[in-house]
Amino acid sequence: METMGDRIRMLRTETGMTQVAVAKRLQVKPTTYNSWERNASMPKHEKVLELADLFETTLDYMYGRTKDRRVTLDEYKMEQMVDNKILRILGLSKEEVAALSKKDFDRIIDYTKLVIQAHENELKNKDTD
Repeated sequence: METMGDRIRMLRTETGMTQVAVAKRLQVKPTTYNSWERNASMPKHEKVLELADLFETTLDYMYGRTKDRRVTLDEYKMEQMVDNKILRILGLSKEEVAALSKKDFDRIIDYTKLVIQAHENELKNKDTD
């Protein structure tokens, strides 16, 4: 059975990053990061989130709940964009969307859903008048 440490090591080596480089990105000591790969300790949840974002994978994969690790951030973004209709509405290029963090992207999606819901409610209210 694959451990989180095994997965972290595999993802890191596939990206060609060193342990020191990943540790620096996550703002942890290299010895701390090394202990995660060796399964000597487990990263806190917030660091698992950062690892998932860094390696463009899911928390389910990081925690061993699934073997499907290739739902990338870009694929997630494009799936949510519904054939790029939202891209055109927002006036964002594909490059600008690709540069968004997952947190910022999710905020845009949530806001867009609220606007659509408000519009639908407005239409319903007009129909009842």
